[in-house]
Amino acid sequence: MTGLRERQKAKRHSHILAAAGALFKRDGFAVTSIEGIAAEAEVAAGTVYNYFQSKGDLLLALVALDGEEVRERGKLMIANPPADPIIAVRKLLEFYVDHSLVHLSKELWRNAMATALTQAKSPFGRGYAALDRKLADQVGDLIAVLQERGSVSADIDADVAGDVLFEMVNSLFQTFVAHDDMPMARLKSELRKQIGCVFAGLAARQAATAPRRRH
Repeated sequence: MTGLRERQKAKRHSHILAAAGALFKRDGFAVTSIEGIAAEAEVAAGTVYNYFQSKGDLLLALVALDGEEVRERGKLMIANPPADPIIAVRKLLEFYVDHSLVHLSKELWRNAMATALTQAKSPFGRGYAALDRKLADQVGDLIAVLQERGSVSADIDADVAGDVLFEMVNSLFQTFVAHDDMPMARLKSELRKQIGCVFAGLAARQAATAPRRRH
């Protein structure tokens, strides 16, 4: 009986979240009300509040859902990444941005980012930062795997490299969501250029530090 009750709660949680996401995208975050979400989910407003204290909680839950899904897909890629390290990193980061509009619109990302920046010490701000931290850590995990393969220098700090690469894609993503007319293709084009530049610098460093052969 307990297992059935938990499954029903999880199903209701997902149903409410899906209703919120649909209304946020259709009508906008500011206009959408908890009562409207309840009506869309066919539950009482009080039931929504049993799961989420505010619209902000619903928005953060959508961001968390996006992060959970991309991390799960990322784990599969990291388990068997492409041989070329540039392609491996590009594939992971491009999946992050490709998936970003599945549950949230650009407007919703702008709301989430603005709240995270202006209320950094709030539960929302801390939760958003924690989700970013998990993604940056996953990029670091990929670098570590590539190091084990010998395709990335062992001298590189994998965690720092993960932070740098994630901040790079995060900066581009912020520009992307700030401009409604900016296409995903442009974001990915800029991302590929920057990844190529980073790895060109790493290759130059490896060449400079490699021991010279005596003739």
